[in-house]
Amino acid sequence: MTICSRGGGAVEWMFADRRMIFTYYDERLNAVPFICVDGVVEGGLNVSHWPGNRTPAHLKADTSTEMALRLARDPGRDDWLGGVSVVTNNHFDTDGLLSVFAVLRPEEALRHETAMIQAARTGDFGEWTTPDAFKFDAVVTAYDDARRSPIASEIRGKSEPERYQIIYDRLLSSLPDLLTGAAARKELWGDRLQATMRSMMRIGDVARVREHDAARLTVIEATEPLDEMARFNVARHHRVLTATRSAGGFVYEMAFQIFSWFETVTPPRGTRFDLTEVGARLDHMETAGGGRWTYTGDDSLESRLYRAGPDGSPVASTLPLESLESLLMGVFEARP
Repeated sequence: MTICSRGGGAVEWMFADRRMIFTYYDERLNAVPFICVDGVVEGGLNVSHWPGNRTPAHLKADTSTEMALRLARDPGRDDWLGGVSVVTNNHFDTDGLLSVFAVLRPEEALRHETAMIQAARTGDFGEWTTPDAFKFDAVVTAYDDARRSPIASEIRGKSEPERYQIIYDRLLSSLPDLLTGAAARKELWGDRLQATMRSMMRIGDVARVREHDAARLTVIEATEPLDEMARFNVARHHRVLTATRSAGGFVYEMAFQIFSWFETVTPPRGTRFDLTEVGARLDHMETAGGGRWTYTGDDSLESRLYRAGPDGSPVASTLPLESLESLLMGVFEARP
């Protein structure tokens, strides 16, 4: 492995045996052959599960990491890549990092295939797969946290391309060891794991879960706030209504799980669609002011319908849970 510098201060790690380097996406890359993994950009080859991707059909899978691993074992890999010398991505997350690693160092990645796929699914879909996958995702995510990042002083004040080039470089140089070594970085995952495990252990005592298969809707009625991963992992469907009791009534969140945003081989357990009109109906049904039903958009990764207060934060509704649950069942049964 060698290091080479580019104009603008970015640093690239060059894996001489693969004749490839990673460069965070810049429109100037269109002047050279490149492959974009996980994200979608104009030009170049593409291996991604984002909407609008151009991934070859035989490589498609649920996560971009799985696709990059399929490419790693594809007999036609070298012919398809042709003269590509640059691997890029237009964002930073666990699935993106592992996809880049699998393209740069395919043989090494294949030796860690299971752990990589587990970590990618935890990172992108919020799935609880294994404790090691959770810890790895938490450590990777922490590198982009200005308050907790182990390289905070290096990325502070940098432009987005410079910031993510530095983060990718540092984490790529730690792979594959970090897949198991993340356990030693408890300061980066300890609080998050504790919160998730607490909710997972308590959800059976403080929540009632109802599954409406015809509507592909899960309803979680809770007496206290619960961690998202804990809630979504008990849900049979990718449409989840959470009703959390508060002093002023139920605080509702109707969420389309993030899985349904991606283009996956496994069909989502309930598609997403625009709920703006549903929000307007709910506003008319409310018996008191103090909030407005807001939909974040079905093109949003975190697609949610909730009643927002003046500052945008969730507030209690005057609607009975039975009324909201019945309305949503009717809406979703018509569009499974």
